[in-house]
Amino acid sequence: MARCVAVPVSQTPRPVTFHRQRSRGVLRGGSKSFAGLLRISQGMPRFFARLPQRSFLAIMLAGSALITWASIPYFDFETLPPFAIEKLPVRFETLWLASLRLHVACALLAFPLCLLLMTRSLQRRPFWHRLLGRISGVVVLFGLVPSGVVLAFDAKGGKLVTVGFLLSAAIVAAGMGLGVAAARRRDFARHRRAMRHVVAQMSVAVSSRAMLIGLDMLGLDPDLSYVLALWMPVLLSAIVVELMSRPSTSPVTTLERNHREATSVAAVLRLRALFRPLPRLGR
Repeated sequence: MARCVAVPVSQTPRPVTFHRQRSRGVLRGGSKSFAGLLRISQGMPRFFARLPQRSFLAIMLAGSALITWASIPYFDFETLPPFAIEKLPVRFETLWLASLRLHVACALLAFPLCLLLMTRSLQRRPFWHRLLGRISGVVVLFGLVPSGVVLAFDAKGGKLVTVGFLLSAAIVAAGMGLGVAAARRRDFARHRRAMRHVVAQMSVAVSSRAMLIGLDMLGLDPDLSYVLALWMPVLLSAIVVELMSRPSTSPVTTLERNHREATSVAAVLRLRALFRPLPRLGR
């Protein structure tokens, strides 16, 4: 007896109507606009969070450029710069003058390099970051710090200023050494903290000069102004770096996350309002 086999009857596909095509187009356009809204909402808090660091780097680069322009007379070996003429005579004059020129040359190279190494664009390029980091490390540890120690013992302002310069040099040397060791261990959190200390102490060259100008305009005693213009930036820079490097215990992260979620919800509601007038066609 022959068996009957049921053969499925193919269903003809329903034609795609104009309204369905329109709804699909709106969905695609809405998803793109929703993704764009999300990118904007996530990018704005990040931009404002990085604005202080970017402003600091821009100001320090401008200050470094001004110091470079003012330091050109130091490399005229036939004449003495005005700063050296004011300081002479000093003990070990040849050593002091050689240390002065070496210190200025190392600072003009190391400070801009360290500022560039703090930028995100250079940190995304490991090869160049390592290469320039090694160059700046050698310049700081074997040129900038030793020459600065020599100059500190004949600094204007007496022993209190000498101690301030030696403290700043110690922070720079310790920060650079610990930063290099942390980078070799791939401990990037400690590396970042140590290098912030290095950059902060090197920025004293800019902030101290700005303070000297301001205190001079106020008519403060020059010797007292020199002490304040050194110690205040040295101590404040170290304190600010430590505060920046501490684990965040404030609700800033939570508030930022809540802001992003609220912005996303608002975008979803706007997207729903866009689709609500459309008729629901098909299945």
